[in-house]
Amino acid sequence: MITNNMKITDIVKAYPKAIEIFNDFHIDYCCGGKELLEDAVEELGIDSKSFIELLNRKLTGEGASPEKGQILEVDKLMEMSVPELIDYIIVTHHTKERVLLAEVDELLNKVLLAHYVHHQEQLVPLHELFSDLRKELQEHFAKEEKLIFPYMRQKATGSNDEYVKELEDEHEAAGNLIKQIEACTNEFTVPKDGCATYHLTFQKLHELVKDIYIHIFIENSLLFQK
Repeated sequence: MITNNMKITDIVKAYPKAIEIFNDFHIDYCCGGKELLEDAVEELGIDSKSFIELLNRKLTGEGASPEKGQILEVDKLMEMSVPELIDYIIVTHHTKERVLLAEVDELLNKVLLAHYVHHQEQLVPLHELFSDLRKELQEHFAKEEKLIFPYMRQKATGSNDEYVKELEDEHEAAGNLIKQIEACTNEFTVPKDGCATYHLTFQKLHELVKDIYIHIFIENSLLFQK
């Protein structure tokens, strides 16, 4: 439950989707994140009671929008044909991960600039690792969508061993980068003085990592077995 004496930054931490509403009302959740919600709303000349009711309805109540992009049950995935499973991977995971890569790239560059003085030891190597992961995934997606997946659609019952090994090696490379990112971020733990954007960057990065894990599982354990 959101109350008027909560700090803006605490609301964002608990309900990341609040950022969309704060943006609409031009409420500063970054540099002004330590401000109480009631004070920030009153400065804008908005009735605080009505605004808090809106937040609770949108984020915590019956009107809260459900989470999207949840994975199908494994048994349903196993029932899919090779072409169906390929379509699912592209629509569900390639699409989502491309969006997250772009979001994290923009956010991480903002955080690097804002917190360079105090957190360069974490942010510089993190920026390098993420850049490597982004490059790895973008090239991997292109190879799958333009070369290997079309071949697999046509040769679903034939031998794809060479391509499968190639993709598995790339998955392993991405997994190694992710492990380094997790170590670098201390399992996505934001420094105590991290701003709301710092928190959002790690939250989005963590979301990306979790989706990649599911993505790799579906390909290695389901698609390639078929």
